[in-house]
Amino acid sequence: MEPVENSDPNFWREVARAYSFPGIMFALAIIPVLNFTYSGHGGLSWLLVPLCFPYVLVRAIVKITKGSPESRRWFWNFFKTTIPCYIALALPLSWASTASIAASFGLRVSAWEFFAIMVSPFPWSYCR
Repeated sequence: MEPVENSDPNFWREVARAYSFPGIMFALAIIPVLNFTYSGHGGLSWLLVPLCFPYVLVRAIVKITKGSPESRRWFWNFFKTTIPCYIALALPLSWASTASIAASFGLRVSAWEFFAIMVSPFPWSYCR
């Protein structure tokens, strides 16, 4: 008897793969010792943060367009569920991030602006 392979990807493994980059960027902003990368004097994270949501979108597009019809359907449902969850979680995490950055450096950043950068497919707030 041959083993039956499960064609559905593992939910939590895919969550980690798709959202680890934005999660790391939020963690770097929130954890006081690590948030030096968000300093007001050209911290590297300010250059990487606008890439968070485009990373998720590109991953979603690749996963939905490649593979078998079953995996495409699974990834469509996966991203249809998890992207709104990411957007909903991004607001309180943006507030925590900006509060931590303000406490560490005195740098006042609007939680709404940080949120917009984290969930925008295009870093429009950098273009004003």
